[in-house]
Amino acid sequence: MKRGNDRVKSNFRLRSATWMAVVFFAVAAFAPLGGVGVGTASAEEATTQNKVLAVGASCFYLPAKAFYAVFGAATAGLAYGFTFGDEQMANKIWEASVEGSYIVTPAMIEGSEPVRFKGP
Repeated sequence: MKRGNDRVKSNFRLRSATWMAVVFFAVAAFAPLGGVGVGTASAEEATTQNKVLAVGASCFYLPAKAFYAVFGAATAGLAYGFTFGDEQMANKIWEASVEGSYIVTPAMIEGSEPVRFKGP
């Protein structure tokens, strides 16, 4: 009986942490309503709001990009083997999947720097 109770507590903690994160990022996203990003910043300095949003976006972007890169690298290796050593074909797949941005920066949130999911 104790195992079921522990599972309920674990579920409650996970849900609580999830909701706390959602609320935190929602407050940060809506600065005009009194969010974290209210204030002034110099032209070179990123606002607190952009920093928080960059961290939040990176939490979802990094795993997706890593998944894409790992399977892209494997596909490039298979392409190299199946084309009997055609490096040009394998390099196109490799560059498109492995190169690019792995984290979201405040400059990307502001729009002054592009988010490159795929390589060049």
